Amino acid sequence: MRSIFKPQIRLYSAKLIIMLGCLLIISSCKHDAIPADQMTPVPFSQVKVIFTSYCAKCHDANGGGESRYSFTDYEGIMQAIVPFNASKSKAYQSMTSTLQLMPPDGAVPTSQRTLIRLWIEQGAKP
Repeated sequence: MRSIFKPQIRLYSAKLIIMLGCLLIISSCKHDAIPADQMTPVPFSQVKVIFTSYCAKCHDANGGGESRYSFTDYEGIMQAIVPFNASKSKAYQSMTSTLQLMPPDGAVPTSQRTLIRLWIEQGAKP
Protein backbone atom coordinates (compact mmCIF):
# COMPACT_ATOMS: atom_id res chain seq x y z
CA MET A 1 0.00 0.00 0.00
CA ARG A 2 1.32 3.36 -0.99
CA SER A 3 1.27 6.18 1.60
CA ILE A 4 -0.25 9.50 0.63
CA PHE A 5 1.94 11.30 3.20
CA LYS A 6 5.35 10.56 1.67
CA PRO A 7 5.23 13.41 -0.89
CA GLN A 8 4.23 15.85 1.87
CA ILE A 9 7.07 14.67 4.10
CA ARG A 10 9.52 15.11 1.23
CA LEU A 11 8.15 18.58 0.54
CA TYR A 12 8.48 19.63 4.20
CA SER A 13 11.98 18.13 4.34
CA ALA A 14 12.99 20.08 1.25
CA LYS A 15 11.56 23.30 2.70
CA LEU A 16 13.41 22.68 5.96
CA ILE A 17 16.70 22.13 4.15
CA ILE A 18 16.20 25.32 2.10
CA MET A 19 15.35 27.34 5.22
CA LEU A 20 18.41 26.02 7.06
CA GLY A 21 20.58 26.86 4.05
CA CYS A 22 19.19 30.39 3.96
CA LEU A 23 19.82 30.75 7.69
CA LEU A 24 23.43 29.72 7.24
CA ILE A 25 23.88 32.17 4.37
CA ILE A 26 22.25 35.03 6.28
CA SER A 27 24.17 34.35 9.50
CA SER A 28 27.45 34.32 7.59
CA CYS A 29 26.87 37.80 6.17
CA LYS A 30 29.41 40.28 7.41
CA HIS A 31 28.88 43.99 7.39
CA ASP A 32 31.81 46.28 7.84
CA ALA A 33 30.81 48.98 10.28
CA ILE A 34 32.03 52.52 9.86
CA PRO A 35 34.30 53.36 12.80
CA ALA A 36 32.89 56.07 15.08
CA ASP A 37 35.86 58.36 14.46
CA GLN A 38 35.07 58.37 10.72
CA MET A 39 31.47 59.48 11.20
CA THR A 40 30.29 63.05 11.49
CA PRO A 41 31.17 64.22 15.01
CA VAL A 42 28.24 64.47 17.40
CA PRO A 43 28.43 67.84 19.20
CA PHE A 44 28.05 67.94 22.97
CA SER A 45 25.25 70.48 22.61
CA GLN A 46 23.16 67.79 20.92
CA VAL A 47 23.65 65.17 23.64
CA LYS A 48 23.32 67.72 26.45
CA VAL A 49 19.73 68.33 25.35
CA ILE A 50 19.05 64.60 25.67
CA PHE A 51 20.67 64.34 29.10
CA THR A 52 18.86 67.41 30.43
CA SER A 53 15.51 66.27 28.98
CA TYR A 54 15.63 62.73 30.31
CA CYS A 55 18.13 62.62 33.19
CA ALA A 56 18.35 66.05 34.80
CA LYS A 57 14.77 65.81 36.06
CA CYS A 58 16.17 63.65 38.88
CA HIS A 59 19.92 64.16 38.51
CA ASP A 60 20.16 67.93 38.70
CA ALA A 61 22.89 70.44 39.58
CA ASN A 62 22.40 69.62 43.26
CA GLY A 63 23.55 66.06 42.64
CA GLY A 64 20.08 64.62 42.89
CA GLY A 65 19.16 60.98 42.61
CA GLU A 66 20.62 58.04 44.49
CA SER A 67 23.77 58.01 42.36
CA ARG A 68 24.57 61.68 43.05
CA TYR A 69 25.26 62.26 39.35
CA SER A 70 24.37 65.59 37.82
CA PHE A 71 23.36 65.64 34.17
CA THR A 72 23.05 69.39 33.75
CA ASP A 73 26.54 70.25 32.44
CA TYR A 74 29.58 68.67 30.81
CA GLU A 75 31.55 68.12 34.02
CA GLY A 76 28.63 66.41 35.72
CA ILE A 77 27.81 64.22 32.73
CA MET A 78 31.44 63.16 32.41
CA GLN A 79 31.30 61.66 35.92
CA ALA A 80 29.20 58.87 34.35
CA ILE A 81 31.05 58.60 31.01
CA VAL A 82 34.12 56.63 29.94
CA PRO A 83 35.32 58.35 26.75
CA PHE A 84 35.63 56.00 23.76
CA ASN A 85 33.76 53.24 25.63
CA ALA A 86 29.97 53.50 25.82
CA SER A 87 29.55 49.99 27.21
CA LYS A 88 31.58 50.96 30.30
CA SER A 89 29.88 54.33 30.72
CA LYS A 90 27.46 54.29 33.65
CA ALA A 91 25.11 56.77 31.97
CA TYR A 92 24.82 54.68 28.81
CA GLN A 93 24.54 51.42 30.78
CA SER A 94 21.62 52.89 32.71
CA MET A 95 19.83 53.92 29.52
CA THR A 96 20.13 50.46 28.01
CA SER A 97 19.78 48.27 31.11
CA THR A 98 17.26 45.49 31.22
CA LEU A 99 17.39 45.40 35.03
CA GLN A 100 16.88 49.04 36.06
CA LEU A 101 16.20 51.18 33.02
CA MET A 102 16.75 54.90 33.38
CA PRO A 103 14.83 57.07 33.34
CA PRO A 104 12.28 54.96 35.22
CA ASP A 105 9.28 56.75 33.68
CA GLY A 106 10.18 55.74 30.10
CA ALA A 107 13.14 54.82 27.96
CA VAL A 108 15.22 57.31 26.02
CA PRO A 109 14.31 56.74 22.34
CA THR A 110 16.68 54.51 20.41
CA SER A 111 17.73 57.28 18.02
CA GLN A 112 18.80 59.48 20.94
CA ARG A 113 20.59 56.63 22.73
CA THR A 114 22.45 55.98 19.47
CA LEU A 115 23.60 59.62 19.35
CA ILE A 116 24.85 59.38 22.93
CA ARG A 117 26.67 56.13 22.18
CA LEU A 118 28.29 57.65 19.09
CA TRP A 119 29.31 60.77 21.04
CA ILE A 120 30.92 58.59 23.72
CA GLU A 121 32.65 56.37 21.15
CA GLN A 122 34.01 59.54 19.49
CA GLY A 123 35.64 60.56 22.77
CA ALA A 124 32.83 62.47 24.53
CA LYS A 125 34.30 65.85 23.64
CA PRO A 126 32.81 69.08 25.03
